[in-house]
Amino acid sequence: MKISSVRCYLASARNQSGYHTGSALIRVETDEEMVGHGEALLGLFCGEAAEAITRYYEPLLIGADPSDIDGLWQRMFDSSVWWGRAGAATSVLGAIEIALWDIAGKRANRPCYQLLSSEDRRSVPVYASLGAVPAAPERIPELVLQLQAEQFRGLKLGLQFGDAAGIEFFSPRGSELLRLLEATLTAIRATAGDDFVIGVDGHMGGIPNPITRDEALAVANVLGQFNVNFFEEPLSYLDPAGYAWLRERSPVRIAGGESLALREGFQAFVDVGALDILQPDMNYVGGLGQGLVIARLATEHGLSMIPHAWCAGPGFMANVHLAMACGVVERLEMARELTDFQEASLVEKPVIRDGVLVAPTAPGLGIDFAPGLIERFPFPAGLAERGSGLVTLTA
Repeated sequence: MKISSVRCYLASARNQSGYHTGSALIRVETDEEMVGHGEALLGLFCGEAAEAITRYYEPLLIGADPSDIDGLWQRMFDSSVWWGRAGAATSVLGAIEIALWDIAGKRANRPCYQLLSSEDRRSVPVYASLGAVPAAPERIPELVLQLQAEQFRGLKLGLQFGDAAGIEFFSPRGSELLRLLEATLTAIRATAGDDFVIGVDGHMGGIPNPITRDEALAVANVLGQFNVNFFEEPLSYLDPAGYAWLRERSPVRIAGGESLALREGFQAFVDVGALDILQPDMNYVGGLGQGLVIARLATEHGLSMIPHAWCAGPGFMANVHLAMACGVVERLEMARELTDFQEASLVEKPVIRDGVLVAPTAPGLGIDFAPGLIERFPFPAGLAERGSGLVTLTA
């Protein structure tokens, strides 16, 4: 079997709440009509760049054996090492590698996680990733009860507030933030009890004007009063020493890593004692092989892992398979709602029972995508999330 083409297909995706974003889906075809798929997280931010980088890598793969996953990953990395050691290049390179794993799973007629590891977990705990939460605390109980009815036993909220009742999302600072956060957490605990898992995402990793170390510590101290499970991205990723400073003082665990690439990106944070929880995203970090390496890094240092798993398309499944393959993964992020593009391109709809995601059974990653599907989900030029949604462009 030989690789015959490597293409990037750009799509748009929406969920029922109106979230609209892009997806960059990589399709690797072979001369025996077996195909594999991966998704580059870059599709959320600059799909056109994902398309161009895919074209750059394609000539390195044509005619190659798709089972040589490590060798082909190294060939791509070595060809772009001057400019592609992190970021956009590793997102695309990793998506191609994931597509090769998809082919390997289909050839073996087994789910990918069974090829990645002998652990072969049957389920993994998940939490509902929410982003902004209602600004009115009295609306929190209804939200929590809905999540519980959907079988979630935990949630993650951001430091942004607003709702669908006409209040625009806003990101308070200082005493207003602490007041709203305390009221929100009080309502969650009163409704769901002490066993309900709560994570809080600062979203400060890659935005303009992130909060300071002292502001992050003030937030962490509020979180500690409510037994919050982790504080994610409390500071800019440009300040690993600040993460270490905060971790020494925080009453809750510090998490991060969704926009770090390769083992080296995580090693720099681990070496200074910056994180309790590593959060790689398989669609950004450089692929499933790098995910396994980072899982070993977490194990070696007595840390935990909770993969970031937010994307527009079927790339969510790459994080599912990594989680099923690695016991160090304590839980997995999951969007409360699938996008329409995910609904159309997943072989099996994810099944959650009493707070855990049941292991998928389809061969490979469980992605069913044909290029004609793009006509249903066209990608408008320039569709992009900028500055984690804080920076927008108008015509």
